[in-house]
Amino acid sequence: MISLLSTPKLSLLLTIIFLAFNVLDGHSTYLVLKPNHYRREKNPVARWVFTWLGIPRGIIIFKTVLMSVLIIAIGYYAAWDPFVLNITMTLADVMFILVVLHNYRIARKYC
Repeated sequence: MISLLSTPKLSLLLTIIFLAFNVLDGHSTYLVLKPNHYRREKNPVARWVFTWLGIPRGIIIFKTVLMSVLIIAIGYYAAWDPFVLNITMTLADVMFILVVLHNYRIARKYC
């Protein structure tokens, strides 16, 4: 079991899942914030970026920058400690499942 958790292939799979959930997070955030309901965004940094750049451009740029930094970090840790990375990515994936489900539930309320 530990050897499975230490494989770079699992790191790649978990990263792809993480990216997919981040795309869904961006989409669901768009649904909640459109056309200009910035106050609904709970992350103050993201709210500032979305207010400054607008929607959807702010979401796209914010997610692209964030994912670029995280992909570099994931690549580095996958080479050095895939076991810890895979546990971390599993937790991140579960967290983003919950975030995306919450966002879509909120979006249904406003749409």
